[in-house]
Amino acid sequence: MINKQEIPKRCTFLLSQWKKNLNLTNYEKSKFENVLNQLDFQIKKIVKQKLQISVYGRVGVGKSSLLNALIEKKVFPTDLLNGNTKATKSYTWDKRFKTLNKVELIDCPGIDEINKTKEEEINFNYVLDTDLILFVIDSDITRIDLNYIEELLRHNKPIILVLNRCDQWNTKETKLILSSIHRKLSFCKQKIKIALVSSSPREAKIKQDGTVRSVQKMPKVDILKDELKDIIDKSGEWLLCINSLRIADQFYKSLKENRLLRKKEEAQSLIGKYATLKASGVAINPFLMIDLISGLAFDSALVIQLSKLYGLEVGGAYARQLVKKLSFQNSLLGGAQIGIQITLNIFKQILILAAPLTGGLSLAPTAPVAIAQAALAIHSTKLIGRLAAYKLLNGTNKNDGRPRLMLNYLLKKNSDLRIMLGDFRFLSSSTTKNKNYLLP
Repeated sequence: MINKQEIPKRCTFLLSQWKKNLNLTNYEKSKFENVLNQLDFQIKKIVKQKLQISVYGRVGVGKSSLLNALIEKKVFPTDLLNGNTKATKSYTWDKRFKTLNKVELIDCPGIDEINKTKEEEINFNYVLDTDLILFVIDSDITRIDLNYIEELLRHNKPIILVLNRCDQWNTKETKLILSSIHRKLSFCKQKIKIALVSSSPREAKIKQDGTVRSVQKMPKVDILKDELKDIIDKSGEWLLCINSLRIADQFYKSLKENRLLRKKEEAQSLIGKYATLKASGVAINPFLMIDLISGLAFDSALVIQLSKLYGLEVGGAYARQLVKKLSFQNSLLGGAQIGIQITLNIFKQILILAAPLTGGLSLAPTAPVAIAQAALAIHSTKLIGRLAAYKLLNGTNKNDGRPRLMLNYLLKKNSDLRIMLGDFRFLSSSTTKNKNYLLP
């Protein structure tokens, strides 16, 4: 049982050791240099107990004014023109928190609804690296908002949706807007918190000369401020760990995909070699039980060799377990194959036993039977090899999959984060789809 106070240290140690044990080649270190640096940076954040909160949303929804209201200082520039923030800017929140030394608030350039540029993609990737996101809207949620929220949720990012400028609506209008937002977000399993604020409210004042002027009022962000402090105090360190482990898990997927692609031809050759060996043994041997045992041995050895080829090594017990699981899941490798093998073997046995009575003529048909058995063995071995590569790509063993195991543990122990992050599928949908070109 891991003590809650030990989780950051345990997470840091686990990630550092896990990264060392990956045995990256110089090519892989160069190819994945950016994400490795990103992971190192995130590990340092855990050590320094530094949390990053980014404010994101469309141009002109009041992101900068929201930050100014939270910190009660005019640090981030604002004006009446939309899109005043042109570059990312950060500020360390001068507020005390229970478990963290530093909370950094980050103002990001707004989403351009018309011109999606390369800079915007860079900004989005930067937001992904932060630990908590305040997604700001200033009315009912738009299609643009929804697209970006879906993408953030797909990356399992914790979000607080901030509905700004609430001073503009009465109670009934506010309820209608909230109802519409909830309906549009009903697709996601995550529970997205919605905070109502007015970061820069204004009211019209009639001066003595009869002119009307807009006068700044006190911001209404206290509920959001208290909620943020509560999340940071309760789960700040956990958010840091989860973001680090998420990055590690994504990197591990990319690493495996790259290895499978680069080793594809070698894997095909290896599978062909084991298919030939297995076919030869099945064709020569007359006993079904020996065929099945030797087949399991050949397939298990193939899985072990494939895992070594990909640098994702597994043990013999795991390999045998995987082969049995794949055979059970696939009808051709399971019941159908055994049924065909039994039928062919019985037929071959009858022909051999009848040889003395037919003067050896009954042995002639045993050759086609053996060929059929060999063909079945070749096909099943190729299928086992392909399915095993698929499992190595999308599955994991206990050593190499430690980031994912640790993530599962953290979310199991923290119900608030589990609700906020949903089922945390680790981008499985993007990994499993359209990856057949990686398989041998």
